[in-house]
Amino acid sequence: MTKNSHHSHAMQVRQALWALQKEVLNSLKEEFDREVGYEATPNEWFQVLMTAERYKWLRELTSLMADIDIMTELEMVSEEHSETARAIVENLLFDESPENEVFGKRYRGLLMSGTALLPLHSQLKAALQNLPKTDKDKEHHHAKRKNWHEEHRTQARKKRN
Repeated sequence: MTKNSHHSHAMQVRQALWALQKEVLNSLKEEFDREVGYEATPNEWFQVLMTAERYKWLRELTSLMADIDIMTELEMVSEEHSETARAIVENLLFDESPENEVFGKRYRGLLMSGTALLPLHSQLKAALQNLPKTDKDKEHHHAKRKNWHEEHRTQARKKRN
């Protein structure tokens, strides 16, 4: 695998994640609109998303999205970056372990609710298969994920100077 293919495959995962997140938000908004009995304005919906306790679980997905964005903006996406990306996405969206219970329960509930999420979930899973798999533990990937931010800041400083 070349450096370019790592970046290309990471971008496919990024695009699949964005499509999935958009559909998650659309599904939740439809559910909210039904509950309140009217179509909430974008501002109202945004306020509800940011403040309502019931949507707090989405922060994990939002954080993941931001980190994947940062990783794909790096000058070079390495095999290790790709391994970490695959591991953290799989951990959040495909792992059914008790430590992922809050997010996983809500996410799986949406998947099974008859929304358009299932094809997007499958698309993401297929895109992840192009990234290298690793047997390193979650702590390793958590540390590497944090490093993406520092790498990104360092590269941005170099570009400015």
